[in-house]
Amino acid sequence: MNFIDSVNKTFTLVDFERNQNLPVHSTFHLQRIAEFLDSISNPHLNIPTIHVAGTKGKGSVCSLIASILTKNDKKVGLITSPHLHSVTERIRLGSDPIDENDFIELVDELWPKVESHNHSSSFGQLTWFEFMIAASFYYFKKCGVDFQVVETGLGGRLDATNVVLPIVSVITSISLDHTKILGETIQEISFEKAGIIKAGIPVVLSPQKFDEARHVITDVASQRNSDLLNVSDLYHVENVHNLRTSQIFDVKTDNISRQFELGLLGDYQIENALTALGVVSVLRHSGFEISDDSISEGFNQVVWSGRFEYLSTINDNFEILVDGAHNVYSMECLAQEIKSLKYENLIVIFGALGSHDFKGMLNVLNSLDPILIGVHSRHPKSIKSSLIELQLDDMGFRDQFFFDSVSDGFDYASNISNKGDLILATGSLSVVAEVIESHKKMVPELYQGF
Repeated sequence: MNFIDSVNKTFTLVDFERNQNLPVHSTFHLQRIAEFLDSISNPHLNIPTIHVAGTKGKGSVCSLIASILTKNDKKVGLITSPHLHSVTERIRLGSDPIDENDFIELVDELWPKVESHNHSSSFGQLTWFEFMIAASFYYFKKCGVDFQVVETGLGGRLDATNVVLPIVSVITSISLDHTKILGETIQEISFEKAGIIKAGIPVVLSPQKFDEARHVITDVASQRNSDLLNVSDLYHVENVHNLRTSQIFDVKTDNISRQFELGLLGDYQIENALTALGVVSVLRHSGFEISDDSISEGFNQVVWSGRFEYLSTINDNFEILVDGAHNVYSMECLAQEIKSLKYENLIVIFGALGSHDFKGMLNVLNSLDPILIGVHSRHPKSIKSSLIELQLDDMGFRDQFFFDSVSDGFDYASNISNKGDLILATGSLSVVAEVIESHKKMVPELYQGF
């Protein structure tokens, strides 16, 4: 098999990320993946694990932690989702996606186990996400990683990653998202995220916009006798200087001040960096040696694409910025960042998935007075641009254009942009990915049936 054949084989499993029919959350459980992991000798156990849940920033926090540990000369397995361009991005050593040949070998080795499980399991057939999580653990065990950093897919309590026994749990900023699955209120969503907290295992909590989230996490940690490190209480940021591709800031704690240069842009990325510092503090307290230099180098050289990322300009005429904001709170944070920038005209390429509050996001974007270009990405759950158009009648965008593909929308945005203009692509990571692919002339990874 070639690589795409191998990927398509995995997609014969049910994939709820791309399936239009959402499962009922109450039907989620951990028994099926636990049973499969047991059949392959439980590779997820006995490796120091950092488990990260949250609504916003969890992928960035994972990449920052992995970057620090890698700079500390540790071999680090990193699990994140979704991917931008290739499924290999979900299984990384450090920042490097699994090699395509290694992925083929991994599928070949595990597939007989998958077929045996699916034939005999009393809990039903393995899902695609469950397979990818199990395959990641299996690969990391084979590679002899020193740590594994694991991002939840959806929620936490019933997420397939919640089979791990972490040395530290991390909960990033929580806001309303996936409400049809996780709950309609901040309290309900926070309870699902708090499901990753294990008895007696320390928890690092990112700064929270909503008091309700902080209260729920604090209560659950207390009930499970888990020490809670609240980043907002421990660290204070001063003297932020924004550069073109990084930002410099000072962090004060216990009357000690340190300066860092972070290779990620946006105020929210500083909050994510503070969360990573909190994780380092817990690891050090647990006996792991992590040098100050590895923190500085890890922050400076971190790689995490698609989040407030500038793409190279075209003939220096205009700039292109991509950001995967896909809920109202993330869009509000992005809008705040955009308001601090200088540009002539703002041209927004916007597309969203049907499970997200795209009308709420559009309301936030309207405050920036942009030229709006509605697009439809390749993602099976992407809303059609005609549906975006239907929602704009009473919003008052000054100019509106609509395209059936992201590449066509990006081409049009490029054609109408002039010197000093800013093109912003946002609304979903699928839109961001396709703009990056169009700009860099990348050949997209296309899957059978999608």
